[in-house]
Amino acid sequence: MVRVIDAFLQDCKIRGRTKRSLESYKSVVKEFLYHYPQPEKVDKRDLRDYLEHLQGRDLHIATLKTYFSALSAFYDFLIYEEKAQVNPILPFRQRYLDQPTKHDYRQIPELKDVRDLLAGMDQINHIAPIVTLAKTGARFGEYFRMEPEHIDFKRETITLPEAAKRNNRVIPMDSELQAVLEVYLEWRRGHRRTNYLWVSEVGGHIHKDWTNEIIAYYAGPLDLHEPGGPLEKRLTCHCFRGFFTTELRKAGIRDEYLQKLRGDSLKKETWKEHYLSKGYMGFDNIREEYLRCMPELL
Repeated sequence: MVRVIDAFLQDCKIRGRTKRSLESYKSVVKEFLYHYPQPEKVDKRDLRDYLEHLQGRDLHIATLKTYFSALSAFYDFLIYEEKAQVNPILPFRQRYLDQPTKHDYRQIPELKDVRDLLAGMDQINHIAPIVTLAKTGARFGEYFRMEPEHIDFKRETITLPEAAKRNNRVIPMDSELQAVLEVYLEWRRGHRRTNYLWVSEVGGHIHKDWTNEIIAYYAGPLDLHEPGGPLEKRLTCHCFRGFFTTELRKAGIRDEYLQKLRGDSLKKETWKEHYLSKGYMGFDNIREEYLRCMPELL
């Protein structure tokens, strides 16, 4: 089993799949082979049983689709290696997972909600990640891969890790975020065993689920999080990107500045590119507007 997984991952790597995709594929295929060690003999009844098993874990439909997309890629590999004749995932996924579903809207917490959430925390290693997410609008992967070198207290900026979807990586820091990160880095010195910024209490890089678990722990009693509920009733890391966008927009920040801070592309709006070339989108202008519009959280 280990050998076929390693061969599959090597194939995916050669084909240019990202590190994050490889980790996801490995986890999904390993679990599937635990239940069905002979994948070439799996039929649609087995797949229905497996889908029911996953649904019993209250996984969201998007997560289920991700699982079966990974399995489909695995079966394509088996067919190429002549270890399977057909990919049973394709018709199964079309019947059970590709049906139109109600569109869920992700929860966007109000300013009071975020303040209440932080007011219930008394550990800096819990507070700092939330303040950072809320004040940078970082996507989870960007936040998760941050290192101390990405923080520049002298220039009062955070340079987020490179990401395929991000056009701009440099985000201003206000005095509140600076103060929080200074305290967190002092705490981190006594725990660090990795180069990553976010470390656990035993010193290693936090688990990818840790931040959402912390958020859920504090958000539950405030009725801000319903485990297994629809998107609009769950509070997760990505919700703070919506908070970041909403609060800046409510405060009246220019749309083009907000796009730049979010890292969105400006290519579709050519007139903005014209102003960009004339210094209209200079970082000092963006910083000034960001500091004017970003609220205090603590």
